[in-house]
Amino acid sequence: MKKKILINILFIFSLIFIFRYTMLPNASLGIGMNKGEINFIPLINLGNPLSPDFMVNVGGNIVLFIPFGLFLPLKFPKLRRTLTVTLMGLSLSILIECIQLSMPNRCTDINDVILNTSGTYIGYRIFRKFLAAYNVLV
Repeated sequence: MKKKILINILFIFSLIFIFRYTMLPNASLGIGMNKGEINFIPLINLGNPLSPDFMVNVGGNIVLFIPFGLFLPLKFPKLRRTLTVTLMGLSLSILIECIQLSMPNRCTDINDVILNTSGTYIGYRIFRKFLAAYNVLV
């Protein structure tokens, strides 16, 4: 029972974490502070790979969805397939980008969808490594 409660809390926190950084402005990270834009061209506008802005954008979008990919299969054991979890991350990311279309200070960017989906996949792979390493079925 305690394990289920912990899994529920961790899953909810992963969603709150995503919501916090995709829907609310954050001046310290420069998120939601400029006029909104739309980018439908993949891998464009990522910036200089050696710049801190690049790391915040690329690394931040990946890290943002790792907990989702990790805790989704814990919360919903029937979703323990790579493709299913990755598509769930893709769907959540597309939903967020669609909502951001209506927000004046948010950018809608195909790169975010790609990076968020990658983060979900990485989180799921971490989940699978944990299962294999500890030989458990949570």
